[in-house]
Amino acid sequence: MATTSKEIENFDDLLTCTICLETFKVPKYLPCLHTFCETCIDTYIVSSTKKDNTSEGFKCPVCRMFVPFKGTHEDPQAWASKLPRNHFVTSMLDKRAIQRSEKICNSCHVKNKTKEAVSWCTTCEEGFCGQCEEYHKSFKITSKHTVINVQNIQSDQSGFQITGALSCEDHADKIVEVFCVDHSKPCCTLCATLTHRKCENVISIQNAAIDIKQSSQTTELVRKLKENGKGINEIVQNQTQTFESIQTEYENILQDISKLKERAIENLNKIENQIKFELSSSKKQVDLKLTDDIDKFSNYKSIVNNWERMLLGTIRGGSDQQCLLEVNKIGLKFTALEEEMNEAVKRIKYVSFRFVPSDQMTKLTSSTGSLGSFKIHEQCLERTSTSGTLLNKSVNFRTGVIKIVRTIAADNLGQVSAIFVRDYVITARNNIKTVEKYSIDGNFLASLAIECDPTDVTHVNQSQVAISSVQGKVLIVDGTDLKLLQSLNLQDTSVYGLCFVDNDQFIVACLSTLTWISSSSGKKIKEMQTSGSSFFVSTSDKEGCICGDGGHSVSHIVGQTRSFTYSSLQLSSPRGIGIDFEGNIYIAGFTSKNIHQITNDGKLIRVIPSATLGVQSPWTIRFHHITNQFLVTCYASGKVLLCEID
Repeated sequence: MATTSKEIENFDDLLTCTICLETFKVPKYLPCLHTFCETCIDTYIVSSTKKDNTSEGFKCPVCRMFVPFKGTHEDPQAWASKLPRNHFVTSMLDKRAIQRSEKICNSCHVKNKTKEAVSWCTTCEEGFCGQCEEYHKSFKITSKHTVINVQNIQSDQSGFQITGALSCEDHADKIVEVFCVDHSKPCCTLCATLTHRKCENVISIQNAAIDIKQSSQTTELVRKLKENGKGINEIVQNQTQTFESIQTEYENILQDISKLKERAIENLNKIENQIKFELSSSKKQVDLKLTDDIDKFSNYKSIVNNWERMLLGTIRGGSDQQCLLEVNKIGLKFTALEEEMNEAVKRIKYVSFRFVPSDQMTKLTSSTGSLGSFKIHEQCLERTSTSGTLLNKSVNFRTGVIKIVRTIAADNLGQVSAIFVRDYVITARNNIKTVEKYSIDGNFLASLAIECDPTDVTHVNQSQVAISSVQGKVLIVDGTDLKLLQSLNLQDTSVYGLCFVDNDQFIVACLSTLTWISSSSGKKIKEMQTSGSSFFVSTSDKEGCICGDGGHSVSHIVGQTRSFTYSSLQLSSPRGIGIDFEGNIYIAGFTSKNIHQITNDGKLIRVIPSATLGVQSPWTIRFHHITNQFLVTCYASGKVLLCEID
């Protein structure tokens, strides 16, 4: 199928050098598949090797992957010329130039003349004016080349790709002509002769590329790239939030220190600077580690996103042969990168600060030797204390068996909502007006009495939660120390469930109304009417939310528009809505006594009877954001169950 001008425009980011920010001139690509102008990467290589005082290689300007040149006899000034040319990008540039009527005759250009190209040779990859085209056809060696009229390309009437040339990775001056099935390796004739002459299954590149765009191999690789891109983005966001939380905790500790200082005797002034220095030094060390994590996974994200764009660009705008080359190239590199990422994930830890005043400080005696101590709390991201698995590829959320790990709380009747906060569980109990904190093992840790009737709890950041109340209030609570930080009074706004969105807003839900409010002032921003049963609301992504939308339905809402509505007579009185880290949606059917699991575009996956979880009337569902564990609460019994999907 011909690629339209509009489609070519959509891939402009693939045609722009990230060093000079201009359209590629002689595009060369690195082993990580990032592409640069030859002159740009040449200048970068020379300056990089001088700066690092090394002649063994250099780091990619984008993802920082090391590109070795150890053992070569060339100077760094010659490395760029040895890099393989990106024929796919070159063909995209040529096609765009043709479609914009900007392509000039290559033969005339050599003679310092400028004439508009009227035809294109797919073999030579050159444009010709009318006179040069006649010369081209007159030579015996080029007389049988496929030549396409430029006007046909511009109007997308040509059924030909404008190039079929693919550079050999091992011999940049050679063209790929065959494919070794035994090694899944595209080869030039030199590779086939020297390296693959004993292989039994070597076929032409054209035969190997048949139906590659529609193959399960290509589809599965696109799916994996998207899936891992999402997972990496979660980690980057998580570590970024930790970085921000550390700053908040750091500032809070400084305030506590200052307050203690104000109440203490003059002797405390001498030791205040000492503990601030220690705190600052520790924070710098933590900042450096978190920054390294963020940079590392941002680089992974850049690599995966680039590979996805390259593969999608090849599928939409490249030839079958190019697609085959890209699939094999990216597939092999992705497997190695995936292993590297999994190892890196195992080393990531949650980090938080704690400040504990000393006994002497508490007594405010003049003999106090220090203000107190602070601790850096770290928790491995790889597994939680109950073996919940991070990014475990063996977990199939759509078909996996659901089992009960333990009951967190079961002593109180009535409405209860629950949520994970770091390695704890926070519950909001309506009948006794309390917020409670439990360990993952189910042990009660602390409680906070509040004046209103809590109905729902949601995250604000990694350590803070928000509690909604039917009295028209939203309470901001520190989930670590379980203390009230702020109370928002919402005038003329009905509140039951709530969720927090990225742009510092809450969405509160009640009956048939969704209301967006400011998270700092409680001021109403906008509202939207639903078809009812909108007691709870969850954020599905940065743009949208999901809520009950009638007695048998839930809707995904973006702005003021429903992107999809899921309806079923087997679903009655939809209440809590949970979302796992793959994007699958879980709806608590309060009176239908079941849980409906649907895809992120509203298609039914399965209906789970709540009795299998020991729950009579499911009320709320909340997933851990990076494990296979989730919380289910029961309206009738007040149970909070910790479950997981194998």
